[in-house]
Amino acid sequence: MNPKLVEKLSLWQLAILIFIFEVGSVAVVGVGQEAKQDAWIAIALATGIGIGLIAFYMFLLSKLPGKNLFEILVFCLGKWVGKFIGALYVLYFFYIASRVLRDFCELIITVIFKRTPIETIAITMMLVIVYMLYLGLEVLGRTSEVFIPYVFSFIIFIGLGTLFSGEMEFKNLQPILADGIGPIAKAIFPQLLTFPFGEMIAFMMIIPYLTKFKKAGKVSIAAVAISGLMIIYASVIQITTLGLNMWERSSFPLLSAAREISLLAFIERVDLIIVFIVMYGIIVKVSVFFYGGLKGIEVIINKPYRTLVFPLGMVISYFSIQISDTFAEHIEEGIMVIPMFLHLPFQLFIPALITPILIWKVKKQQRRTDNESV
Repeated sequence: MNPKLVEKLSLWQLAILIFIFEVGSVAVVGVGQEAKQDAWIAIALATGIGIGLIAFYMFLLSKLPGKNLFEILVFCLGKWVGKFIGALYVLYFFYIASRVLRDFCELIITVIFKRTPIETIAITMMLVIVYMLYLGLEVLGRTSEVFIPYVFSFIIFIGLGTLFSGEMEFKNLQPILADGIGPIAKAIFPQLLTFPFGEMIAFMMIIPYLTKFKKAGKVSIAAVAISGLMIIYASVIQITTLGLNMWERSSFPLLSAAREISLLAFIERVDLIIVFIVMYGIIVKVSVFFYGGLKGIEVIINKPYRTLVFPLGMVISYFSIQISDTFAEHIEEGIMVIPMFLHLPFQLFIPALITPILIWKVKKQQRRTDNESV
């Protein structure tokens, strides 16, 4: 296989990647804690905002078709400033990839390989991702096509399994809006706004390589909407099965909910289903962020990213262990620090700042082209 020939994605593959990217880890870890029993409402509203975000990112990409986020930064800010901001995005993408990898490692050593060093899990997972990205972006898309039926059907099964096991208590969803809109707003900003929907900024490094770029906007919006519905579905499962103290009881609420399934005294302990969902969700999410960082380096140093994929992959696996001493500290950083000081600047502020510059420069370029043609 020639790696130079596999840098294109179909619209279907893009939709699958977005769905797994959004749902894979969020559905299991759980979001919207501040809204309590109204978490599903917060997620629904955040999904609407997420649709607006992906539309905004598509607007930026449409101004310079075929150009990714880093190339847009250079176009707007000039070579040196653009590459400097681009280098910050590289660090941001790699750091988030390390955090996501740590989520998976913690789940694995908690549920399955309790005596296995966490370093072994991190390195093994990154080797899979490194090999996939070295072969090309299309390999990631085709692999996702194979696994999407399992991811989708397994999440549906968890809900039906807990329902028919008699473990769901829908009264846990009441009273609706007991404390007003305040807790919902607190859950949305900045947590739900930035995780998972704001993280879609990483797809600004992938969407330019679509075979049918003009239809990417509609497909992306539809994929975000469907993933939002699935996250709401998972949230309802968690609340109705575990109650409002589920985040205190478990770091992985959907996993705990799945353990309540007992059908026909035969189908029980379906933990591996959750592990599979998380595993492939993490593979896609780390791959997207890692690929985004690699393509950024390619723009900055003008060197093919495949020459760096293995050493930088090992760096990410190393930092996934070093970023925090304990899982509790890792989660606290993700809730208290990352959204305000990393997510918001890179997902919202910088794109918003370059938008008027991009519009002005594109119009200026078009006027120059029109004058030359005359």
